[in-house]
Amino acid sequence: MIQLDSADRVIVLELQGDDRLTYSEIAGRVGLSAATVHDRVKKLERRGVIQGYGARVDAVSLGLGVTAFVSVDLENGVGCREAAGALEAFPEIEECHSVAGEVCLLLKVRAASTGALEDLLYLLKSVPGVSRINTTVVLSTRFERRPLVPAGVEVEA
Repeated sequence: MIQLDSADRVIVLELQGDDRLTYSEIAGRVGLSAATVHDRVKKLERRGVIQGYGARVDAVSLGLGVTAFVSVDLENGVGCREAAGALEAFPEIEECHSVAGEVCLLLKVRAASTGALEDLLYLLKSVPGVSRINTTVVLSTRFERRPLVPAGVEVEA
């Protein structure tokens, strides 16, 4: 874990909430100068704490109205890294996690329809090393992409 002081923690939290904030706006919230905030942000980027910036896009607006979680079990001798590498070829897979438990990988996928999801699942079954999949279709989402609250930061409820 990278050690962050309280100002760095607040800067990280603020940028997760709105990555378009100016250094001056963040400075007002943290109690530092804009130049100091700029320097701290650059250091956080170099250290890999801040890994990038980008727009959050609504999947439904892009025609991807079906979200599902797919559990993937692998054949003996097939490593999670190897299988995950093969799965990168599927743009429908938004996330791929190596997990402990009854399965090896957990995927978050987005599809245009249940038919498109079915087509994807058929293709996933043909990936070398995949022995079994189990799918859970999302009916609705209450929240996602919540900001990560750095350890040591108190957030109002």
